[in-house]
Amino acid sequence: MYLEQLLVSDDVMYRAAQAITVIHARRSEGSWLRIIGLDGNPTELLAIRGERLLRPSSSIGLHTELGHTQHLHTRCASPLGADPTNLQMLTDSGRAHELQHGAETPVSTATWGLAGALDDLHRARQRPTRKLRLWRAPATPTAHEEQQKVAAWTAQLRAAMQALEFTQLRSVSLGWDDVTEDMGDMQASA
Repeated sequence: MYLEQLLVSDDVMYRAAQAITVIHARRSEGSWLRIIGLDGNPTELLAIRGERLLRPSSSIGLHTELGHTQHLHTRCASPLGADPTNLQMLTDSGRAHELQHGAETPVSTATWGLAGALDDLHRARQRPTRKLRLWRAPATPTAHEEQQKVAAWTAQLRAAMQALEFTQLRSVSLGWDDVTEDMGDMQASA
């Protein structure tokens, strides 16, 4: 099952969640995109617009010491890159799995939360520890407390990812039952 490939480790799950979050952000701006995942090592998540494949920019791992929130903001604001891969070949090979529409919002929320918690943990690790405080300044969270927040957000992200449903993508064309009422409203407003 494709979902098991995305949940093999926390790092792989976080990278996949970033891709889902970026595509979800583009979808929220009005672009009608389908999200597909490709079997392989590593697994990949791409967007489809018609028969055209679009790729979100690269993700970062859990242990990266970059600003996770800033990186995610930048990725969500950047356009998706065109992928020259022939989608029909991917569907014929059986490597493509489509994410069912509507389940990406909890993943996106948990991804943003985890990114913020990772930034807080990095800041807490950078702070010098003070054993003696001479004034009653508010206590800043310790690295241990921030690590607990990271663990809580990771668990929430895992639960959101486990709720995703992927189906084997057999063709790129939409069937009559693939168009939901939301998409009809979107087309009417265009």
